[in-house]
Amino acid sequence: MRKQDATELKLVFENAVSLFGAPRQIVTDRGRMYENRSFRQWVSDVGSNLFFITPEMHQSNGQAERYCRTVLNMIRVEVNFRNENWSEVLWKLQLTLNVTKQKSTQYSPLYLLIGSDAVTPVIRSVVRDVALEGTSANRETLRELARQRASQLLDKNRKQQDTRVNERRKPPRTFHENDVVFVHKNSQSVGKLDSGMRGPYKIVRALPHGRYELKLLSGSLGKTTEAAAEFISAWHGEWTPDVCTAFFECDENSSEEGIVADSSHHHDDIVPLDEPINAGEDAPPSGEAVLEDDDDIGGVA
Repeated sequence: MRKQDATELKLVFENAVSLFGAPRQIVTDRGRMYENRSFRQWVSDVGSNLFFITPEMHQSNGQAERYCRTVLNMIRVEVNFRNENWSEVLWKLQLTLNVTKQKSTQYSPLYLLIGSDAVTPVIRSVVRDVALEGTSANRETLRELARQRASQLLDKNRKQQDTRVNERRKPPRTFHENDVVFVHKNSQSVGKLDSGMRGPYKIVRALPHGRYELKLLSGSLGKTTEAAAEFISAWHGEWTPDVCTAFFECDENSSEEGIVADSSHHHDDIVPLDEPINAGEDAPPSGEAVLEDDDDIGGVA
């Protein structure tokens, strides 16, 4: 893309739709060009649904996030060690990923798309009516078998990941409209003493899949954000000096009442120090030193 605006974005999507058709849904971040009214209207016109990821909480597609991390690591190698301009090596990175066998499918993306392990992707191979030199006569059959096997492997991988992730997962808490909450944003925490909680926010409306649209109570200027329920905590009111004073006064009064009650309860159990304590010969030592009188010592002697 030459420019990051809605017009250029629609041209890119139009080229993709003209080749592969309109997708059922499009998942994007909250960039300005994706939130543009004209682009959202264009997505609606082609029959697709537009979904935005939750900032700093995108967990809807782990494989896509892992794929983006691989791309980012490859860009780091090209930029930091080979001193290349990242925008000039994207085509090479894309070609490398397209011809690399994937662990989840055991096939390369290019083979699943066109049924060929060519080193350089050929645009003509997308069209089924055009024969390629050096390809097998059963290319279409082999490609369909590979797609079926890849689908089975993906389904098996999905079940394993769901079992591992959901093993200790609990249902998220449900919030309602106009509830005041805090949001856990550990990525924005500064220092060890920062709790990472931001807010308070007011819940504007509930979104699908445990998401909520939030609005900051102060200084928001009408701007809203989104957060997942598992990163939201209920806000129980402002911790003001008056609330602190009332809390500690209540705590001191309850402590004094407990001390008085304990002293009155155990008053009868206290043994005066002047009274002798009857203990047998087998009683354990008290730990106190006992000094005998001189007369007793002399009598014994």
